[in-house]
Amino acid sequence: MSVFYGQPRATKGVTVISLIEEKAALYPEKEALKCNDRVLSYRSMVSAVDMLASLLQEKGVKKEEPVGIYLDRSEKMVVAILAVWKAGGAYVPLDPAHPKERNKYIIEKSRIGVILSQKEYENDLDFAGTVICLDQIWDSLLCEKRSEPENRIGGDNQLAYIIFTSGSTGNPKGVEVEQEGVVNYLLSVSDNLKLTDSARGLAVVTITFDISISELFLPLINGGTLVIADNETAKDGAAICRVFESERINLCGFTPSTAYMLLESGLDDLDGISMLIGGEPWSMSLAKQLLERGCTGLWNVYGPTETTIYSTMCQILPSNTYIPIGEPIDQTDIYVLDANMKPVSDGSEGDLYIGGIGVARGYYGNPELTAERFIANPVDPERGRIYKTGDIVKIIDGTQVVYVGRSDFQVKVHGYRIELGEIEAALARNEKVAQAVVVVTGGEQDAKIRAFVKVKPDTQLTAAELKEFAEGQVPYYMVPNIFTFLEEYPMTANRKVDRKALMAMEAEPVASENEFVAPRNEFEEIIAGIWGDLLNLEQVSVKDDFLELGGHSLLANRLVNRINKELGTTITLVEFFSRPMTVEEMAMLVEENLLSGLSEEELAELMQAE
Repeated sequence: MSVFYGQPRATKGVTVISLIEEKAALYPEKEALKCNDRVLSYRSMVSAVDMLASLLQEKGVKKEEPVGIYLDRSEKMVVAILAVWKAGGAYVPLDPAHPKERNKYIIEKSRIGVILSQKEYENDLDFAGTVICLDQIWDSLLCEKRSEPENRIGGDNQLAYIIFTSGSTGNPKGVEVEQEGVVNYLLSVSDNLKLTDSARGLAVVTITFDISISELFLPLINGGTLVIADNETAKDGAAICRVFESERINLCGFTPSTAYMLLESGLDDLDGISMLIGGEPWSMSLAKQLLERGCTGLWNVYGPTETTIYSTMCQILPSNTYIPIGEPIDQTDIYVLDANMKPVSDGSEGDLYIGGIGVARGYYGNPELTAERFIANPVDPERGRIYKTGDIVKIIDGTQVVYVGRSDFQVKVHGYRIELGEIEAALARNEKVAQAVVVVTGGEQDAKIRAFVKVKPDTQLTAAELKEFAEGQVPYYMVPNIFTFLEEYPMTANRKVDRKALMAMEAEPVASENEFVAPRNEFEEIIAGIWGDLLNLEQVSVKDDFLELGGHSLLANRLVNRINKELGTTITLVEFFSRPMTVEEMAMLVEENLLSGLSEEELAELMQAE
């Protein structure tokens, strides 16, 4: 069997707002949102949403109008999303950590007229529309009494959000997702996980990533509590582990890369925790580590942004020998078709298509691409359009669907969906670059983006210069870790760049542009050794920068964990990123950290010994 249908469900007229308001009526004083020491009850949250929605309507926000959200991670971010929905609009997430030109492109492309932001970022975007700084009106939103806004939100086909994903032509593309698909997803997952008002969820993902919707609203539609990790905590594996313990988290969702990071950071007791793992393929090796630590409910979830967050899910048990993508959630259809658009036979590979209530409206302002990827249903036309995922899968035993690979150059790196063509186009915008080809190498834990670059004749370009240029063009997670300059590319028989040959090339150690300075004390020697191990380098100068040598945020977490374990320090990732990321600076940070843990008597003894 290569056609799978999800169960029916009644979702007409139901919205995330209506589900949350029902819980607010039942539990008005219960904790709804918590970020650090700030707490909003259900009553306060719903009241703030109503008042902000009224303000948005006063500012002219109409039904389905795109509204930008450009905020740091906090309780304000959740209130902003819900208020946009209550006002009738569709939110467009913008990340302050992304390049300004990228955010500007998204604002112009989606024709945003109003942005919800904060004073710190008010002038970031050179925006001619209305900017509402929530930090300046927050107290009034919590205290003032305002009339109930006109409820312009409806379920069914009303637009919920436009999320921009990586685009193969060099610019991101906006996916239009509707309210009923969001509600259907949340209710389906809630049923599968048997969630109740005891749910305590943790949110760590940027809202420009659609799985954030799962994190944010699964607890709230069930009357539970949502704990929001702030910007700094969300990047720090050890800090997230502390939140798990202090906040008694029992519901979470991670990419495999993040799950590995948390295990390395000390997340050991998973008893009573329901965990969704998705965003990229993962292995039974990770599953066994999570299950061995007592994970009560471990689920694989799969689905592209174009079919509303995740479309399939499967509970992973100790008896599993592989990770299937799972069964379709409610009101969702799965089709595995051959080149002639016919269902494949058992044991065969085919292209995966997804239909049902979660299929997005299309790509905002791009009817040609919409028509290419959202097509008429060749199996059952009455069931509506289906989306061509680009994923190749295989049917096993007639019941299980297993991911095999991609039919194009889209990849997943640390859970982020990336079109390699967008990175190539960004690098090619450098006036010294003749051509750039980008590939991804490595496995679940050590995936790296590698750029192979040809420079124009009679020009010189260094890896550091090109990396700095890339950082101004694409989000941090799309910046190549390794740059290799070639005079000619390997070619296939039909004269195309041989990407497989590039992927097979052994990565040369990243050449430091600093004069080599050997470690001068025990701390520098230990730290340089750990850097060399993590970055596969035989020699590290104490003046070298971690990021310039190919490091990234996940590796930085592993680095800090290793340092703390081997040297007995309590360094945080925030402290590491707060100063120049060299061996020399890290050695000083280690010394300061160790000294800070000594008593006055111990410090006095140390001074006398010197």
